[in-house]
Amino acid sequence: MYEQPEFLASLDELIQVRRKMTSPLYQRVLAGDASLRLLQELVVHRYPIKAFWTRNILGIASRIEDYEIRRELVENIYEEETGALTDSKRHLETFVDFGMTLGLTREAIVDADTILPETEAVIRHNVGACNAPDVHFTVGVASVLLLMEGQPPIVSADGRSMAQVMRETYALPAEGWLYFHHHASSTDEDHVSEIEADHAATARTLLDRYCNTPALRDGARQALARAIDLRHQHFDAILARAPKGKPYRYGQANPV
Repeated sequence: MYEQPEFLASLDELIQVRRKMTSPLYQRVLAGDASLRLLQELVVHRYPIKAFWTRNILGIASRIEDYEIRRELVENIYEEETGALTDSKRHLETFVDFGMTLGLTREAIVDADTILPETEAVIRHNVGACNAPDVHFTVGVASVLLLMEGQPPIVSADGRSMAQVMRETYALPAEGWLYFHHHASSTDEDHVSEIEADHAATARTLLDRYCNTPALRDGARQALARAIDLRHQHFDAILARAPKGKPYRYGQANPV
């Protein structure tokens, strides 16, 4: 009996119930209520996870025999690492640019003095799920690729994307919100990141084709649930580092 659609639906439900927008951290940011300190903490403590992203996806891609699917991942990784397909720049560098518009130095972002235990836990999970030789690659597909790229739209209560909120509410210049143009979607299909949509579709194809036994499906579900827990612990740890302060507005006097 063909059960894959039900299996994929169960993964989507796990992601939906605890989607990124259920996090108080992202609720505050999207509401325009984040202080300068909170936005800076967001950059510093999200960067280490983002810095591992392409290496983790390459770990998955290296174990996929199907050329067409492997090529889809490699092409998307090429865009992430170079920005060449969108006439942009390396996407991780645009996240650094976001932090620098908030007054952080490059060194404070890429060579941070402190890495939170919750950040380390997410990195350990992601690296193991995507690269460990004794872990089936569909564990990484479900708990890293699908979790990250299969998120429901990340939008404010009034339907604005992260890029719009950064541009219109926090008043950041273009270099401050370009990252979110690529990596945070809206309810308008015209503004959904093609990279994220492509990755999510590829993840579902891989799971439909290769996560094809009860044991593999159980392993993928358990890994996804664990990854979601770790991810929200990480979000909460960032929020705890910055008690609520004056909402940040670029170009205005903003106490840290």
